[in-house]
Amino acid sequence: MADTLNPLLGSLAKDPKATEDFSKEAEELLARVDTMASAGRLEEAVEQLLNLEKKTRQASDGISTAKLVCKVCQLYYDGKEWSKLKEHIVMLTKKRSQLKRAITDMVHLAMGWLGNLDKEKKLDLIDTLNEVTEGKIFVEVEKARLTQMLAQMKEADGDVEAAANLMQEVQVESFGAMDRREKTEYILNQMRLVIAKKDFVRTQIISKKINPKLLDAEDFQDIKIQYNEFMIKYWLHEKQFLNVAKCYLAIYNTELTKADDEKWKAALTAHCIYLVLSPYDNEHDDMLNRIITIEGKKLDKVPIYLNLVKIFLKKAIVAWPLADEAAIKSHSAFQESPHEGATERWSLLKKRVVQHNIKVISGYYEQIHTKRLCELIGLSDKETEEELSELVSSKFVHARIDRPAGTIKFGQKQTYIDRLNGWSDNITKMLDLVENTSHLIQKEQMVHAARAKIKSKK
Repeated sequence: MADTLNPLLGSLAKDPKATEDFSKEAEELLARVDTMASAGRLEEAVEQLLNLEKKTRQASDGISTAKLVCKVCQLYYDGKEWSKLKEHIVMLTKKRSQLKRAITDMVHLAMGWLGNLDKEKKLDLIDTLNEVTEGKIFVEVEKARLTQMLAQMKEADGDVEAAANLMQEVQVESFGAMDRREKTEYILNQMRLVIAKKDFVRTQIISKKINPKLLDAEDFQDIKIQYNEFMIKYWLHEKQFLNVAKCYLAIYNTELTKADDEKWKAALTAHCIYLVLSPYDNEHDDMLNRIITIEGKKLDKVPIYLNLVKIFLKKAIVAWPLADEAAIKSHSAFQESPHEGATERWSLLKKRVVQHNIKVISGYYEQIHTKRLCELIGLSDKETEEELSELVSSKFVHARIDRPAGTIKFGQKQTYIDRLNGWSDNITKMLDLVENTSHLIQKEQMVHAARAKIKSKK
């Protein structure tokens, strides 16, 4: 046994220096009490242990004190004296100047029994241990593990909300003594429970407790996958499909995923689908180009999704329904399992195709008749106007609808400032041309004069 329980906690988990060594007396007593207990003299054995425990505690002999208090608990556990066991765990913890070593070893011993107890006794012991560990920083890790055990029991009983409420109160990110992997897994469990409870606001709060750089470590690849799977559920609820696509890309880029053909294909194709489902902006356009450039060879193995990405990169009108509609619709992104909302996502894909077509048309036409636009994108007058109005509101395209004339004008209307800027730019360009021309003329004149001078000398 080390003098310090958790080195990371420093002096917070360190007992005072022992003034006297009772190890010999403790070993002799421990050798006798088993015989006394087997002879039916359990209370007498406990009394002798407690008498020596007082001396070792006052002398700050942490190792001897821990052995004695653990023996008291072990005797009552072996003797099936359940009520006395719980009573003595609490009593020994509350003794004046009780040593941290003794409390920690006693809690560890009691936690080791939890797996062998029936449900009722297990709950009783967990409650007792939660009581004695409350507010003690040197057993904060043990307290967190006990809370997790209790939450697992609540979840097994079907009370997910109670389990989530228990777990979300534990601030493991501030625990210095907990291993970083255990800490991260604990936070992931908190995320899982609050998602099951559909508390998406708290999901986002808890997710920020995990450092993204930590997930890039080689031994954290499985955790990175799990974390991104939880974040996918969150971003789908928020309908932020670009972030969903980023999560699938993060899963795809793990070594565990790339080593399995089925897994990387599932992640890469999902990334492509959610990327085209996200609204158009510069980042969206950049990611479409990058996935084609960087992962072109991998996409060649899933040509349907390669063509889907290319559709949104080409400046050409796309016919709906798509050529590979059946294959695309069979993807898990358009199924109710594992994520709800498949019908809504399929309707959104059609919407993105329509938006792409309008964007392409706006690049080729300055003005177009409404009926002609309806023919090109395959929508009714009302649907076309709704889509175009939405695109204009989101500044996806610039257009004006003239209902009486039945026409649509594309392009942003120039303000007087834009006109003045344009006029100023044109004047500047013209003056630059005049200046360059003057320089060239002057150069030619100088060359001509030099040649004439040479001829006159001859």
